[in-house]
Amino acid sequence: MAPVPAGPADTPDVDVAILSDFRLPGGTTSSIAEEVRAQSEAGISTALIHAAGSITNYPNPWSTHIQRILDLPGVRIASARARLHARVLIIRHPTVIYSTLSAFEGLTADHVIIVVNHAAVDAADTWHYPVEATDARIRRLFGVEPVWAPIGPVVRQTVLDQTTRVPLRETDWVNIFRTTGEVRRRAGFIGDRPVIGRHSRPQPGKWPATGKDILQAYPDSPDYQVEILGGAQVAEHKLGYVPSRWHVIEFGGEEPTHFLERIDFWVYMHHPDLKEAFGRAAMEALAAGCVAIMPPYLEELFGDAALYASPREVRGLVDEYRADREKFLAQSARAQDFALAFSPEMHIRRLEELGVQAPGVAAPADPYDLPARPGPALLIAADAETDLLDAAQAHLHQGRPVLRVELTDTPGRRATHAAGAAGGGGAGTSVLQLSTAAGLRTDEQTWQRHLQDGLRRLLRAHRPGEVTVVGEHVPDAVLRALAWSDIPGIWVRGVGGDDVAPDPRTASCFRRVLAPAEVGMSSASALPAARDSQPIVTPGQETR
Repeated sequence: MAPVPAGPADTPDVDVAILSDFRLPGGTTSSIAEEVRAQSEAGISTALIHAAGSITNYPNPWSTHIQRILDLPGVRIASARARLHARVLIIRHPTVIYSTLSAFEGLTADHVIIVVNHAAVDAADTWHYPVEATDARIRRLFGVEPVWAPIGPVVRQTVLDQTTRVPLRETDWVNIFRTTGEVRRRAGFIGDRPVIGRHSRPQPGKWPATGKDILQAYPDSPDYQVEILGGAQVAEHKLGYVPSRWHVIEFGGEEPTHFLERIDFWVYMHHPDLKEAFGRAAMEALAAGCVAIMPPYLEELFGDAALYASPREVRGLVDEYRADREKFLAQSARAQDFALAFSPEMHIRRLEELGVQAPGVAAPADPYDLPARPGPALLIAADAETDLLDAAQAHLHQGRPVLRVELTDTPGRRATHAAGAAGGGGAGTSVLQLSTAAGLRTDEQTWQRHLQDGLRRLLRAHRPGEVTVVGEHVPDAVLRALAWSDIPGIWVRGVGGDDVAPDPRTASCFRRVLAPAEVGMSSASALPAARDSQPIVTPGQETR
């Protein structure tokens, strides 16, 4: 029985359905997991539909990437035989939908997106799936014209190498990335020798074609330290041995984020027949601040965020950047800035273009509908006493309207008053009290998400000219919300801030850092000039 096409007016059972083979261990399921996390955090409901394709012929368990997201809020598993209507159906990996035996008779959707995360044609001119036949099968299955969404320019061209007769999304459906915890800007080199690293699945195509090329890219020399995550069986087969100076960890033996922290140069040389669709491992290396060296064809995707070379040119580039610390650090910063643009918010925006609205985390009744004022300043109380808040407002925002956000266990009604006592020169001050974790009777992680979501909505709605945070201990949710926006931030430190060095992690998030004395609490110090600081990489940060 053919499915009945669903119209836009139909009420969906789920916002987004994601269909793929969840046994795949690498970039496909890792990318799915990141998008599902972003959807869950935004309050978007998700159904996961497994389809057994021809890529994986073994009875493998579902990828650990998928297993880790199954308990997220708003996420459920749906059978391929279930009756389900989605606002958007996202199909990951064309080979899966082309080769699966499932018919999906009860599955309908307003929009169908086929995410092209694998090359249609490789450098040896081998077709990995027939584009037009895959497109025709999707139309038959779901009764909707699919939109083909390549994840990068390289894979887009491979589709066009086969055909120009399928609808292609104008912009690439790039993978999204978030950091786990804080990722600092690099301050220098790891050790007394250049540390070269690589991270990839243990497949022949992921390594150079010859033993000579392998040793040129990953030298067996006392002048270099080589770290390999993903096993070295392919290299051992080509070389006849594993170089004694390599440190090898099997695939999955260490978290990539930890591995990349001890790498200076992330070198990815692979078989010339392979065409990387996007390079998730490469993006993770860029986000970690590694100086990445890749094959020249990837410049179309990564631009000046990476360096490009053949295997025989790798050591020359490593030596060049090792000899110039400032040049290395500048390249490392470019890499991180590039990676930051691929944020979870990007994914939520493209879903909004398809009619999926992100409701966000439910907020307490009516806290965000404050009347808009022209260019208010936002004053956030972290753990500060009222007198320090008043002093900061008087010193930094005198004569301007202020939206004052206070965190409390027992939030009451907000108040609006003339801020004469606070030194506002008669300007209006709106006070918004938000619950702490204790006030909401929830765990710390849930509260942090709740607070971050609320602050983002405040920033989006009021567009304050600047944000001042007062207190010694600033919640991570506040730091993430500031990183998400492009609004200047000032940190007025709490009691004791005159004598104790500021927490560098928190300080790096602000344009200015002031002690209590500098806002008149104990002395009449002049306001210092803005400090140049490197922002930390935090989840959800965007470059503008």
